[in-house]
Amino acid sequence: MENRDLIQRLKNRDEDALYIVIEVYGKVLKGVISKTLWKYPSLWDEAMNDSLLSIWQNIDYFDPKRSSFKNWCAAISKYKAIDLLRRESKFEAILLDENSASKDSDVHSNLEIEEALSALNDEDKKLFENIFIRGLSYGEAASEQHISTENAYQKVSRARKLLRRWRGENV
Repeated sequence: MENRDLIQRLKNRDEDALYIVIEVYGKVLKGVISKTLWKYPSLWDEAMNDSLLSIWQNIDYFDPKRSSFKNWCAAISKYKAIDLLRRESKFEAILLDENSASKDSDVHSNLEIEEALSALNDEDKKLFENIFIRGLSYGEAASEQHISTENAYQKVSRARKLLRRWRGENV
């Protein structure tokens, strides 16, 4: 069957044409998907289904002057796989943030750190916590406390020296 006939059948919403796409181009689509989602084989079927649905729904946008049908289908699969990869990466980032937040609270509750930070004045303690416990950048922590970034660097440097002295005296 020629591509023109297959494309026309898809445009006419012939479901059998979709089976032909799977039979003829399935390996190409699976190859593109598995190469993009190599780290997430559990998403391969979802990417394949999304790709086939997108081919089915967007067949009217296929332009044989711009690319071959095979390349068009492969590009759709690539973009669907990338969408799933982005979604999965976002999900992992959220899980990492949740895990690090719980670790941060564990660290913050550590009595030794609390005791060490108590050697600092309230302003320096808050700056130190914002940067090293909450993970804010120097600029973010400085703007939160309405001081310059340079001032934040100086305060943290002084606080580190104080904590080193404190630790050395209490070891």
